[in-house]
Amino acid sequence: MEEVRVCLRREEDLSYDIRVGPGQLDRVADDLAARPVAARYLVLTDATVGELYAGELRRQLVERGLCAGYVEVRPGEESKSLAVLERVLSQMLAQRVDRGDCLLAVGGGVVGDLGGFAAGCYMRGIPFAQVPTTLLSQVDSSVGGKTAVNLPGAKNACGLFHQPARVYADVRALATLPEFELRSGLAEVVKYALIADEGFAAYLEENARSLLALEDEAATRTVAACCSLKAGVVERDERESGPRMILNYGHTIGHALEDISSYGLSHGEAVAYGMRCMSRLAGMTGMLSPSDQARHDRLLNAFGLATRPLDLDVDRVLAATATDKKARGGVLRLVVPTALGRVEVRDDVDRHLLRRAVAETLADPA
Repeated sequence: MEEVRVCLRREEDLSYDIRVGPGQLDRVADDLAARPVAARYLVLTDATVGELYAGELRRQLVERGLCAGYVEVRPGEESKSLAVLERVLSQMLAQRVDRGDCLLAVGGGVVGDLGGFAAGCYMRGIPFAQVPTTLLSQVDSSVGGKTAVNLPGAKNACGLFHQPARVYADVRALATLPEFELRSGLAEVVKYALIADEGFAAYLEENARSLLALEDEAATRTVAACCSLKAGVVERDERESGPRMILNYGHTIGHALEDISSYGLSHGEAVAYGMRCMSRLAGMTGMLSPSDQARHDRLLNAFGLATRPLDLDVDRVLAATATDKKARGGVLRLVVPTALGRVEVRDDVDRHLLRRAVAETLADPA
């Protein structure tokens, strides 16, 4: 097991632990009994994860007298909506969840984002903890306190910052993921290497097979490394006023691709195309050397990410970037690579070159 600490100190200490390793799901109830976050715990999950893991976790909490209730939503991005948020809040009220209780989000990024938002809104805020069960949620969305639901045509447009009290990441839960969900998470793994750590990029290059096979050691080290890299960024910029924007590498184009494909592309797959696009743009402008660009794309290829052409309209993709949350005063700000392991936030990108980079990436990504 590895443990990562996120240190956030404002008027109150919002620091928390991320426990990463095989078998964490079997330890959650015991740990919450020994180190309580709240008096009781309401489990929020989706129907798929409920059958696999959350139902058993609920039973363990009941055995210890710690269960405040149980709410299931439908799997999928459609559950990240204001309508579903209202249903969750209503069920919390009906099950008499109070301010002394904690919401326990068990599932992937949709459940974590929805649960964190619900906990942040309910009775002006109750604690919540994360038990992420997908690779994407373990390495990214469960850490940092960004919670949200989607509005029509605008992903994550309605939300708030609400830090979890604790995170438990069981790497063996990844074995039940469909391949497309695993690859979606691998895109975020590669993102951390590309934006922040050339040494981690080298580790991924050398251990791609072990990670794809979900070997315990490789999976634990990878998830912990990503959490540590994200924790370092979040500690410097909790509310995304500056440095934290680098975590959105590939996301401006990625979110646009998700939107215009009606979420036919997974989040990670869309972000992988976004990263390829930014790499190509940086190569066109001379910001990224040919050797670093080639290595950037080889790392995506090693995990089979964003390798097929997409039949999507370039102008619709560019139009969809207008709702990007990093934009200020109508000016688009893009995270652009300058070396392997380094990126910059730029607001001076030539729109004609951006259009060319998007067109080339959609037509011939790899």
